[in-house]
Amino acid sequence: MALEGWDWFIKLAENENFTKAADELQISQHSQQTLSARLVSLERNLGAKLVVRGTPISLTSAGKVFLLYAREQRQAQQDMIRQIGEVAGGGAGVLKVGISHTRGSYLMPKVIHRLSEELPAVTVKLIEDTNRNLLRSAERGEVDVAIARFEGTCPGVEVEPIYKDSGAMGTSPESAIDILKGEGIGALKKCPFILGSVDDISGRVAYSELRNAGIKPHVVATSGNMPTLLSLCSEGLGAVFCPTDMLDYSPMASPDLLRIPLSSQSSYTIELGIPSRSERWQVVDSFRRILLEVTAEK
Repeated sequence: MALEGWDWFIKLAENENFTKAADELQISQHSQQTLSARLVSLERNLGAKLVVRGTPISLTSAGKVFLLYAREQRQAQQDMIRQIGEVAGGGAGVLKVGISHTRGSYLMPKVIHRLSEELPAVTVKLIEDTNRNLLRSAERGEVDVAIARFEGTCPGVEVEPIYKDSGAMGTSPESAIDILKGEGIGALKKCPFILGSVDDISGRVAYSELRNAGIKPHVVATSGNMPTLLSLCSEGLGAVFCPTDMLDYSPMASPDLLRIPLSSQSSYTIELGIPSRSERWQVVDSFRRILLEVTAEK
C-alpha cells in the first residue's frame, strides 16, 4: 500500500463513481476495471470492506476511516516535499490555487509568471471552479489558497480582502438601442439574456439585478464559462452580466460591447483565503505577496 497509491481512493470517494474517478486520474487502460481491481486488492490487504458498490458508490464506516487517514498521509507527503524544498533552498512542490475561470484568465498569467521567476521549482496547479465550490475546497483544505468572494467567516480559513470589484452588463450594439445609455438596466425588459450559474458571483448578481429591476428575463442560453458567455454576447445573441474587471482587462471581452453600469449592490470584495495549518508553507506567503502586488497595479 504505497503512499502515492492512495490518491486514487481519495478521488473515488470524492467522485462516488469509478468512471469519473478514472477520468480525473487519467487512467486510460481498463479505466473502471483498473480502479475496481485496486479496490479489491486494498480491501483484501486491510481485511475490511471499504466501499458499497452502487450508483453512486458509498463508503462503509471502515472506508470513511481509511479516507481520513489517506488524506492525512497525502498532506504529510506534500508537507515533506515542501519542507525539503525549503531546506534545500528556493522552495519546491505543487501550489494548489483555487480561482474562478473568469478571474484566473486575467489575474494568474502575471502572478504565475512572477512566481515562476522567483521560485522556479514550484509548480502551480490551478483549480478553477465556481465560487461556491471554491469556498468548500478552502474549508476542506483541498487548496493552498483560494481567491473568491467569501461573504463572511469561513471555518478554518484565514481570509483577507484583496480588491473590490463590481458587476456590469455588456451587450452588443446590434442587440441594444440608443436609449439604453440613458435608461440603464430597466430599458432591457425586451432584451434577450445570456446568463451564468447562480453558483457563481456573476450569476447571483445577474438574477438580483433583474429581480430588483422587475425584469423577467428571456434567457437565450446559460453557461458556467464566462468567455463563452462573452462570445455569445459579441455575436449579438443577448446581454451578459460579468465583472467589470473582465471587461477592463480580459482580451476575451470585445471592445465593441456596450457597457451598462449596475446598481451599487452589485459591488463586492474579492478575498484571499488560506486554510489554517500548523506550519505555513513559505511559498504561500510568496504567492500572497505577488498577488497583492499584481492587484495593486490594476
